[in-house]
Amino acid sequence: MARFLKTSLILLLALSAIGGVAFWFWADGRTAMPSADALADLVSDAQVQISDEGNLVFRPANGPAPRTGVIFYGGANADVRGYTTVLRRLAEEGYLVVAVRMPLNMAVFAPDRAASVMQAFGDVQRWVMLGHSMGGAIAGQFAGQNAAELAGLIIWDSYPLASAGLPDSGLKVWHIHRALPDGTPPEKFTAQRDVFPADSIWVPIPGGNHMNFGGFDGGGYVEEWEPSISRQEQHALVSRATLKALRAIDQS
Repeated sequence: MARFLKTSLILLLALSAIGGVAFWFWADGRTAMPSADALADLVSDAQVQISDEGNLVFRPANGPAPRTGVIFYGGANADVRGYTTVLRRLAEEGYLVVAVRMPLNMAVFAPDRAASVMQAFGDVQRWVMLGHSMGGAIAGQFAGQNAAELAGLIIWDSYPLASAGLPDSGLKVWHIHRALPDGTPPEKFTAQRDVFPADSIWVPIPGGNHMNFGGFDGGGYVEEWEPSISRQEQHALVSRATLKALRAIDQS
């Protein structure tokens, strides 16, 4: 019996290891990589200083030190560099932005990394969580569990987990989402309306799609519809809406 149990344990560990390797190859093969435009924007200039400090950090190059910081969680299997174009626009307007790198590009594997970001930038007075897709759901989970440490939450094209408890968190929550040309959101978002606070603000991106919240090539995500606006137009709309949300949170 002892030999049988030992053999079974070895077999189980071997299968787990094989499964882990297989998952790594699956995740890596489906990764959405940053577009050429996103990589071109990943360069410091007179307005924004960009540094790779384990996480990607976008700092305003001019003006006073930022009072408000933004912690960004990206979507599943999406290289966080693909969000550069929009994130640098937030920094241009005076916000510190930290785009968190996740294991295998999956925020679900390190949901609490925002805590170490806040510790690393002790001069920042107010923090806002921002996340896209799976990163939005996990950012919402962190925000619900750490509401006292945050000023607000902005979700791009996703919805928080019910377990996040956001309706009773007291947080200011904005949802910026893809929409049909008439502004109608996907049904799966409206079906989750009760996991948002009652006073949350929803901002449609008419004609936008899911992956064009960033700039990506490849990846395994299957879009619900084809966009009717260009990626550049969507970036402009998302940047404008996110800055509006940040300013409203700052004033609350």
